[in-house]
Amino acid sequence: MKRGLLSVFTIVILIIFSCEQEKFITSSDAQISFSVDTLYFDTVFTSLGTATKSFTIHNPHKEFISISELRLAKAENSVFRINVDGVPGTLFHDIDIAPGDSLYVFVDATLDPNESDEILLQQDSVVTITNGKVQDLDIVAWGQDVHLLRAVDSLGTQTWINDKPYLIIDYVLVDSNAVLTLDPGVRVYLHRDAIFAVQGSLIANGSLEEPISFQGDRLEALYKDIPGQWGGMYFIAGSRDNELNYVNLKGSNFGMIVDTFMNENPSLKISNSTLKHISSVGILGRGAKIDADNCLIANCGSSALALTIGGNYNFNHCTIANSWEWSPVRTDPSLYITNYYIYKDGNGVNQVEIRDIENAYFGNCIIWGTHNNELIIDKYPEGGILNYHFENCLGRFDPMEVEINDDNFPGLINEDPTFISWDEFDFQLDTLSPAKDAGRIDIGLLFPIDINGTSRTSDSAPDIGAFERIEK
Repeated sequence: MKRGLLSVFTIVILIIFSCEQEKFITSSDAQISFSVDTLYFDTVFTSLGTATKSFTIHNPHKEFISISELRLAKAENSVFRINVDGVPGTLFHDIDIAPGDSLYVFVDATLDPNESDEILLQQDSVVTITNGKVQDLDIVAWGQDVHLLRAVDSLGTQTWINDKPYLIIDYVLVDSNAVLTLDPGVRVYLHRDAIFAVQGSLIANGSLEEPISFQGDRLEALYKDIPGQWGGMYFIAGSRDNELNYVNLKGSNFGMIVDTFMNENPSLKISNSTLKHISSVGILGRGAKIDADNCLIANCGSSALALTIGGNYNFNHCTIANSWEWSPVRTDPSLYITNYYIYKDGNGVNQVEIRDIENAYFGNCIIWGTHNNELIIDKYPEGGILNYHFENCLGRFDPMEVEINDDNFPGLINEDPTFISWDEFDFQLDTLSPAKDAGRIDIGLLFPIDINGTSRTSDSAPDIGAFERIEK
């Protein structure tokens, strides 16, 4: 009897000693770390297995940590295969990692033929649960030949043709002396936070039948209208003579930043183009010269159009339609114009820099949104030039916040344009829209074809905005 009690006592002591030797961290704040944020299989040919890649899961703590579950999110339906420390599978439980130690996970894939000219994006993730906290690591493979560009610092003069998509990881920078030409139909996909930067010139020659597209690389239907999937387009100071025609940009953090550079030609001339589903500003002009016609800017988390730090701007037959359903709530107006900015000098004292806006012209344009006032004109009260003129425009402008007069706002209409559908992002005009046949004829004659290829001269007068409605 005494021997039995002694044995039980000994086992208890060993268990207690063992627990003290391998003390586990149990806080839900404790995280494991991955050696990479995303595991890429760059260009993957269909039907062929990929090379095996690996990543590590690290325990950065001074105590043991236990991963209660590690799995492939798509499980048996995944094109990927994983191997955890030499054991293949799709689901693993109770994996202990010693303090400061790491666990290796190996990944490979085989993609089926997609029999399509479109890019085939395959994505999955390795999901871990540790002390109730869920973490994941993305696995990405592209199942079609693509032109892959990753962190390209100096892109020389060249032409991108419409044979297979262009996929940008991190960024590309068009060199200061280079001209990049995009043929009709070119598709540019950008990975998370990727930037398309231009210091030279970009000529994007899209067409109505074959527009050029810039969008994120998540092609699932869920991501169709989601903003913030990639960085944006940045025309750096010194960039010049950029011409974009029939370009569709969507789903970015910012749309286009056009930085300071003034000469006789526009820094950016953009026509028949769409920018939508953008987390912050749609087009930000900073001391630039921009000419735009037949453009739609919609669904931006900040101003759809911000004209700042001086410049010269001409917008004709453009539609700004700014709703925003994402968080945080939009607080900026659809259109913001200012001729100064405030900065801190070396002593931390606020200083004012005035930059004249020589011209901000809007002809036959719609500026509308979900705010009661969608225009702020912020002129420095003690000097500087800010010239603006809205001719036969339809705008949601509050007279309590904007000084409305016949000199600067001739022919202004302040009525709901009655788009076909805000919910479906269809900003063509309804049959009862007050914008119908309300534009100036001489402006319409300068831009006789709308963004959809419809003639503005086939009825009594041009409609205001980028879309012409012809009743049958």
